[in-house]
Amino acid sequence: MKKLLAVLLALVMLVSLAACADNTDKDNPSSDAPANSDNPSMKANVNKKIAMIMQQGGLGDQGFNDTAYAGLMTCKEKYDLDVNAVECTDTTQGETLIRELCEAGYGLIINLEAGISGNMYTVARDYPDIYFVVVGRQLRINAVDGFTETPKNVIESYITLNEHSFLAGVVAAFAATDGNTLVEGVGQHEGCNIGILFGAESVGFYQYGDGFRQGALFYNPDAKVYIDYTVGFSDTANAQSIAQNMINNMGCDVIWTCCGTAGLGGLEACRLNNAFGIGVDSNQDEVEPGNILTSAIRDNTSLLEFYIGKYLEGNIEQTEPDTFNLSNGGVDITDMSVIEQYVTDKDKLEELKGIIDQCRKWIADGTITVFDARMASIESDGQRLDDWLQIDGNNVTYAELNKK
Repeated sequence: MKKLLAVLLALVMLVSLAACADNTDKDNPSSDAPANSDNPSMKANVNKKIAMIMQQGGLGDQGFNDTAYAGLMTCKEKYDLDVNAVECTDTTQGETLIRELCEAGYGLIINLEAGISGNMYTVARDYPDIYFVVVGRQLRINAVDGFTETPKNVIESYITLNEHSFLAGVVAAFAATDGNTLVEGVGQHEGCNIGILFGAESVGFYQYGDGFRQGALFYNPDAKVYIDYTVGFSDTANAQSIAQNMINNMGCDVIWTCCGTAGLGGLEACRLNNAFGIGVDSNQDEVEPGNILTSAIRDNTSLLEFYIGKYLEGNIEQTEPDTFNLSNGGVDITDMSVIEQYVTDKDKLEELKGIIDQCRKWIADGTITVFDARMASIESDGQRLDDWLQIDGNNVTYAELNKK
């Protein structure tokens, strides 16, 4: 996916937006231009000005923001749009930023920054003719003061971050388990120790982390998973330092970097300290080739194309939130084809691939239920994985299922 981002836009809009870095191309037709004849499904006279608010860290994260930006640029070229990609660097100014985009005449605003997603609902009430896509948020899960119903012009989605995280956890535990040497000299500490770097502490990261831990424990019930929530999203040096400590002082053989641009520092630490890394949000397997086992990807490129397409067709309003999951390709892990080039025990890698394929089937047919901390936050009074695993039938392992 990162190859799609080789050329960034050179011109920027002459609009000053508070607390944001602007990455915009202004060489586009006006927003009130008629529908493109090459796109007959486009609604007549649709407002073709579309803005995307990126997660903190901005472009260059080779993950969450970059993949969404790729989708935005694909739509820009396909539909001849006037687009604007901005980074909200200060979440306390989120409402101001959104309102400025509204006043600038954008007809669709897509938000990736979780820290300001609640502001989208507030602003949407004052701009009923503008559509607001809140990626990965639902009112029934994340309450917003003053709202009991989702405004018609707010478009919600649900992403099963727990499912691909489970698969990544299985990969991590397999590689960290003694006797499963994939690459000679990499990940050789005793025991099964794994580290996770998160940008912040929130129910969204609980959804990631509990799914990952469940996958690790599914493969190796003795696995130990250490989590750091203090990494932030842009400080690569901090991420590198924390990852290095996990590897050298806590015996971690695998580090999952789930913290935006900062994660690139964590992946570098894996290379420098002979450990394995796992990427996030996009295919980061080639960031540190030979050390990255796989990446837990969410298809933001297709998500952007999906919502922009529906908006241009005049068919974006919902009756319920859209779901992006493992079954429909919204989330998954990479095929490990990059690490395969460095693997010294091919049989072990084939064993791992077979386990992952079987896990996908077990999740699809319900044999494995992956705990969802986000849903549990509203349905089970904030229950977390450790308590959920105590319930009869929930704590299944690969060894048990593989015997059947």
